[in-house]
Order: sequence, then structure tokens, then C-alpha cells
Amino acid sequence: MSLFIGNTSQYAWGTVDPEKIKQAQLQFEATAATFNKVLSTCAAKCINHEYGEGDLAKGEMSCVDRCVAKYVHANRMIGENFTKKNLNPYFNMGGYEKARSMMNHEP
Repeated sequence: MSLFIGNTSQYAWGTVDPEKIKQAQLQFEATAATFNKVLSTCAAKCINHEYGEGDLAKGEMSCVDRCVAKYVHANRMIGENFTKKNLNPYFNMGGYEKARSMMNHEP
């Protein structure tokens, strides 16, 4: 019995589609990369590097909010553009697989 999905015998008949796993993995990697980029960029732009206290100042909080909102808005616009052109951003971007293999040190 699984803590998250209940009795697992009801899922014993299911099969795993390797293509869907690959797409989910690529989507996760893209989301993680975007999150890490937002985190590093907004922290560098908004947070004072002389830490005097544990909490963010009011100006830092509003700067981080605006920075993250801009990233989210830009990602939404890019996603809508891909959707309008019926493109799959994970497989139709030239060089993406090459860049991914270079990141994973694959030949």
C-alpha cells in the first residue's frame, strides 16, 4: 500500500510510456533551471549582500516580487507563443538535445 496513491494493486495493470517519462523529465529539468535562474538573478539584483538581519527589508521584498513577476510573465508569453505555433519546446528547439547531453557529459 502506497502512502500517496492508496492500494497499489489497482495500478498493477498500468504500463509506463518511456516517451512520457522523457517529456516529464525534460519538463522538470526546464522548470528547475528556470527556478534556479530566477532565484540567482533576483537575489543578485534585489538582496543587499551585507547581511545585517535575517529578514528581507521592505524594499528587497518588493524588488523580489517584481523580479519574479517579470520572469513568470515572460515565461507565460513564451509558452503562449509556442502553443500558438504548435511547437513542442522540448523537442523542436535546435540544439537542445546537444546542450542537454553536454550538461550530462554524454558523448
